[in-house]
Amino acid sequence: MKWVKGICIVAFSGLLLTACDNEVEDHEPTSEVGDGETGVEEGTTDVEVTHGTLLDGTYELVENNTDENGWRVEFTIEVEEGEVVSSDYNEYDEEGNPKTEDDAYQEAMAAETGVGPQDVIPELNDQLVSTQDVAEVDVVSGATGTSEKFQGYAAMLLNAAENGATETIGVDN
Repeated sequence: MKWVKGICIVAFSGLLLTACDNEVEDHEPTSEVGDGETGVEEGTTDVEVTHGTLLDGTYELVENNTDENGWRVEFTIEVEEGEVVSSDYNEYDEEGNPKTEDDAYQEAMAAETGVGPQDVIPELNDQLVSTQDVAEVDVVSGATGTSEKFQGYAAMLLNAAENGATETIGVDN
């Protein structure tokens, strides 16, 4: 049953990407994608993605809005010689400050869950580069929501890389 959920995530991600017809300058999306859904199903921990050859380039995804806690995702992967050579997922507040540099947030989250963004976000980025496969990126205990969002968005970026679609993906979250 979990593989069915994974396929649904990938299919929905593909629909969002296919519907995407926007350009971004200075990280400001000029049009919205989708119907407000991110393509990441809450409670889903298995993502099944198979991809073909990745085309070289830089692929970027940005959330159009901040979430209920005041954060929005910016996620970039770089592909060289058909492999992901860098992954840069982070969340930013309204002033553009990255979550991984917010020591107070790190301390509060770590006290509550045992991990904070300074632990989780680099781990997720490293896993994508080392495994080259979003299905192999493990959910980090204590940061399930961030892990699942990362997996869903990584699947969208890998799909873009497979198709050579270097236009920034704007997600209407």
